[in-house]
Amino acid sequence: MVKNMKIALTGTPGTGKTSVSRILENKYHVIYLNDFKDVREYYDRERDTYVVNINKLREKIENMNMKGTVILEGHYAHDMGVDMVIVLRCHPDELRKRLKLRNYSDLKIMENVEAEAMGIISEECLSLYLEENVYEIDTTQKSVEDVANAIIQIIEGRGKEYRKRLNYMEEILKWY
Repeated sequence: MVKNMKIALTGTPGTGKTSVSRILENKYHVIYLNDFKDVREYYDRERDTYVVNINKLREKIENMNMKGTVILEGHYAHDMGVDMVIVLRCHPDELRKRLKLRNYSDLKIMENVEAEAMGIISEECLSLYLEENVYEIDTTQKSVEDVANAIIQIIEGRGKEYRKRLNYMEEILKWY
């Protein structure tokens, strides 16, 4: 295990990043990227989301004096130049249920469910980092505590099984 390490905890909205991070705070320093409100460029009403200036956010993160293992939490954490990426994944049917509970619009739900089915965030991570530094955890039927324990295993170098890539592409065929 590396002493000073920046870890991205990323994934489609609704996969469990924030809930899991609340548990991980007991062991690691967690930085919630959504707390950096000053990097928001504007609010996209149609997509019901803020558009963030990633370069500005990356600059803020790079200028922080971080020591030890730090987890950057957010669905764009993998854009921050990290040592390791942990992508939380969720079956699209379950993700749809979770996002409905958040009262997301139908458009926003479909956008996120499609992104998850296509593995957009995982693919972005694999294009930015070496494959051995990208991990995926299926949160569909795991408790928040189980996901947190899996993340701890990965950070401690005991989570090689989480390098296996999840594939939900077949779900898209059911929609059309």
